[in-house]
Amino acid sequence: MIPGMWGLGDMKQMYTKYQELQKKLSNTLIRAKEAWVIVDITADTKIKDVKIEDENLLSIEAKEQLEEAIKKAFVKGQEKAQQVAMEKTKEILGFDPSQLAWMMWWQGGGWFPGLS
Repeated sequence: MIPGMWGLGDMKQMYTKYQELQKKLSNTLIRAKEAWVIVDITADTKIKDVKIEDENLLSIEAKEQLEEAIKKAFVKGQEKAQQVAMEKTKEILGFDPSQLAWMMWWQGGGWFPGLS
């Protein structure tokens, strides 16, 4: 086997783990709330639901307030989804995804394997 390369069995096992990760992320629901707006988002950042708890926000006078609350709720949901995705990736795949570039560099013997 070429140094730094994975075997076919390793790749199949990683693919199986990756499929498991994708399933867990799509089935993990996160709820974010801002003011009277609730956003339900999956850990793979798919929006499932948006609710407005206070019907008074549906008036023209409250339009800007409602828009800002929706925006903030989405941002909160996305940030939490990214955090959960990182945790699930570490749990299932066994590594920190933020370290992936370093791992690929290390396993490959540097940025340009064979040229050093």
